[in-house]
Amino acid sequence: MDIYISGYGVVAKEFVQLIHDKAETIASRYTIKLKIKGIIIREGIVQSEDGLDLPRLLHYGVGTMAVKDYAKDSQYPIQPIDQMSGHVLVEATSTNANDGEPAYSYIKQALTSHMDVVSISKGALVHHYEELMKLSESVNRRIKFSGATAAALPTLDVGEYSLAGMTLTRFEGVLNGTTSYILDDMHEQEVDFSVSLQRAQEAGIAEKDPDMDVSGKDSANKLLLLANRFFSLNNHIQDVDVTGIMAVTKEQIADAKASNHKIVLLASAVLDKQTIHMNVQPTSIPTAHPLANLAPKEKGICFYTEEMGRVAVTGGASSPVGAAGAALKDMINLVQANF
Repeated sequence: MDIYISGYGVVAKEFVQLIHDKAETIASRYTIKLKIKGIIIREGIVQSEDGLDLPRLLHYGVGTMAVKDYAKDSQYPIQPIDQMSGHVLVEATSTNANDGEPAYSYIKQALTSHMDVVSISKGALVHHYEELMKLSESVNRRIKFSGATAAALPTLDVGEYSLAGMTLTRFEGVLNGTTSYILDDMHEQEVDFSVSLQRAQEAGIAEKDPDMDVSGKDSANKLLLLANRFFSLNNHIQDVDVTGIMAVTKEQIADAKASNHKIVLLASAVLDKQTIHMNVQPTSIPTAHPLANLAPKEKGICFYTEEMGRVAVTGGASSPVGAAGAALKDMINLVQANF
């Protein structure tokens, strides 16, 4: 299987490491021979018909300059993106919340080159979901994106396959590990949001600019992708009502705690006939609720069906390795055609 990767950030590097570490095991267990044929950066593609030298590539570190240095020392020219020819693109560029570029262009190029796509980034699918799904159908290719919908937590897999044929009426989840950590810290330590945010940043859990997480935008993106897939609709990010956690006070946390509740950033989608109501907002839920008992940084999702009742899934590493593992899982399942 010839693999291309677009972007070479921390998650992409972890994906390369997984392929390097697990190639023999995957070949033995699944009879799939994996080969990373090329990496796409903004300037073009660094590729080799024989596959890139993974130990050597990993030695160069992470980022565009690492790929350029590897290409220069290996005497690989940077080629135009339309020279891409393989079986699957793993889209791992940073999520662009404005228009989904450059992931949008990379995914389109892969599909028109008759390649399947495994997307870890969200932006292109958030902004161009209907177009990209129609394009994939027209060329008989598939797009999988469980890594974009809560990384290691198998939200898509459970909703699509474990609940196949069931009547899903709604689902709700804690879909962002950073806000899960911050609100849990506020709950346990009884401190203000600013204190818990600083702790999360010092621990390397929250970004220097935490807006995507604490504003609820990241959760909204994941919610939208899940709702569109589960309910076969083509909603847009503007259809999600979003409130972040910045205004949550320690007094509100204490009041919830006193009544055996816990405040979480809850992302929910409710089907009302053919209309979806989607919300992301801080919500006080009973401590008996599965989503109130997550470990710091953990995520979770609850599905509500007419036939099976409530099905809850929790856990999944909120880490680059977890996201890379989700992409590897998607890729193996594509080949096996199980999902």
